[in-house]
Amino acid sequence: MGSNKDWSLTLVRHYSPSAKKIDVATFYFGRDLDELSPGWRNSVAGRMVSLSMEDSVDDDQVRALTRKLPSGLISMLDSSGLTEAALESGFHIEMSSRKPNRDPAWVRFVMLAEGTLRGRGMFGRSRNSVQICYMESGTENTMEFIPLFPEPMPKIIWARVTELPPPTLAGVIAEGILCPDSEQTTLDEFSDLGFEDQICRAKELVLPGPDWDGCC
Repeated sequence: MGSNKDWSLTLVRHYSPSAKKIDVATFYFGRDLDELSPGWRNSVAGRMVSLSMEDSVDDDQVRALTRKLPSGLISMLDSSGLTEAALESGFHIEMSSRKPNRDPAWVRFVMLAEGTLRGRGMFGRSRNSVQICYMESGTENTMEFIPLFPEPMPKIIWARVTELPPPTLAGVIAEGILCPDSEQTTLDEFSDLGFEDQICRAKELVLPGPDWDGCC
């Protein structure tokens, strides 16, 4: 049983009126609607969301569930003209170990380095996770991946960003993920008060590697 050559991830905007720039915006993320919806918290550990989270939960629950974007994704959104759409609702990223077609939206990322992140897991046990850094060809923009399968990660990963597919957007709205507090408003929503976030303390998103055949 090998790994799939094509996989994807959906990112949904976590709304904050002061986070008006893409480099300080944060996003919920998941490979499917189940992983995006709050119901994943009651499921067995090992879903994509938990792979790039620590076992302990931060005091700020939202910060623990959301991630800021790496420079590679920010660059792709800018090149595709989807930055505003991402800030409004979110976006979808497709990934492949082979270039699927001649669409210029596909961006080539080359494996740069592999490292092991050491942390403290449940009951004080040490926990190591492999993370692999990829660099966009011809730039210094990077993205990091976590392997989900014991086979070696591809040396080249192709990726492109698109708007949220209509069925996904409908599901996101139905689950209340996009606007969990839709009735709550602030003055900054209606005028520029000059309180924009300049930095983001959220952790950077680590993307999943290929799934195994027959999964997802």
